[in-house]
This record gives sequence, C-alpha cells and structure tokens, in this order.
Amino acid sequence: MRFLLLLLFFAASIPFAQESVSEIRRNIKTVNAETEREKNLTQAEAKRHSTFVENAKQKTTLLEAQEKELAGQIDSLKAEIEKLKGARQKALSSARYYENRKVKYGEDLAKTIDSLALFIEKGFPYKNNEAAETLREISSQLKKSVISSEAAFGRAWEVMLERVRLGYTAETWNGNLELDGKAIAGKFFRYGTIASIFISQNGETVLWLNSKNNQWENAGENLSLRTALKETMRVAEGKTAPKLSLIPIPN
Repeated sequence: MRFLLLLLFFAASIPFAQESVSEIRRNIKTVNAETEREKNLTQAEAKRHSTFVENAKQKTTLLEAQEKELAGQIDSLKAEIEKLKGARQKALSSARYYENRKVKYGEDLAKTIDSLALFIEKGFPYKNNEAAETLREISSQLKKSVISSEAAFGRAWEVMLERVRLGYTAETWNGNLELDGKAIAGKFFRYGTIASIFISQNGETVLWLNSKNNQWENAGENLSLRTALKETMRVAEGKTAPKLSLIPIPN
C-alpha cells in the first residue's frame, strides 16, 4: 500500500516538474530577451552619446574658430575706430583753425570796408555819401554775421567798381542845388571824377565844383569863365558841335 502511494506521488510529481522547467525556461528566455533589448538600447544610447559628443566637439571647434575670427575683427575695428578718432580730432582741429581764420578775415574785411567808406567820403564829392553809407551798411551786416565774408566782399567790390566807373563817364542832369539856404533849379554836368559845373535855369548863376574843399565856386563877374562854362554845358548837352571846352580843375 505504501509502495502504491509512492508510485502515485511520483507519477503526480512528473507533470509538476515538467511544468516548472518550462516556466523556468520561459523566464530565462524572457530575461535573455530583456537583457538583449537593454543591451541594444545601451548600445544605441552609447552610439547617440558618441555622436552627440562628436557633434559637440565639432561645434566647439567651429565656435572657437568663429570666436577667434570675431576677436580679430573686433581688434581690427578697434584699431579703425582709433584711426577715425585721430582723423576726427585732426579734422576738428583744422575746422577750428580755419573757422578762427575765417572770423579774423571777416573782422579785417569789415575794418577795410569801413576805411573805404572814409576814402570815398574824402574823394570826389558826387554821390559819395550814398556810396559811403552803402559800404558802412555792408560792414555792419558782416559784423552781425547777416551776410558772409564772400557776399560782403562782392558787394563792396561792386560799390568800388561803380566809383571807378565814374572816372570814365560824363553826364548831365536837371536838379536843384542848395546854395546859401536856397534851392536853385538848374542843370548839372559832371566829367568823370575831375570836374562838375552847375548853371541855373535863368543862366545867372554859373558855378564850378572845387573838389578839394567840396565847395561850389561862383564864376561871378569873370565873363570869359562864365562863357566858357556855358559853352561846355552846351557841348555836353549836344547842342553844339564837339570841341575843346574849358573845365576848371583845382590845383
């Protein structure tokens, strides 16, 4: 009976043992598969890491090269900036120098124009007050920087040229002469900047201009002088044929 029970137990243990072995094998297979998967994952991760490290090295090398290039460009720019600073300082220095010279030139020009006004006032007494006043106005505008030195020089030059042109022209005109507090109507004749005469409308007053003292001199009872001056006026007006005429000139 005991032998039979042992046989039955042994017979029952065989399937149980077979099932345990199969399960163990399955577990081992599962573990091996998982181990292989982990191994593959580890290898893939190692490969990715190696690739990342290599890319990082390449990028680092590239960035270092770019950094060196940028550093060189920065140094070059700094050197260029220093050159520009020096050039700018030199330009500013030159600008100040020429600006000071321009101011000094303007001041000297204004003084010269004022002296020309005095010169004209002492010159031939024909519209000299107007010309002198024009010059003083030009000088005043220059001092106030209303006009430039170039403009002042040009205007003053025109005034002086006009005075020079007076020496090459002659003219007659009707007008009034202030004499002894009275306005006498008559005719004027000017010959360049040498002489000028005046004859009243009634022909009684015959004067010639003494340019040295800016005074009108009366021909008075000097018949020959009166006749010569009247004849000169007739020639100037074209009322008689051109001929030599007498023009008083102060010594």
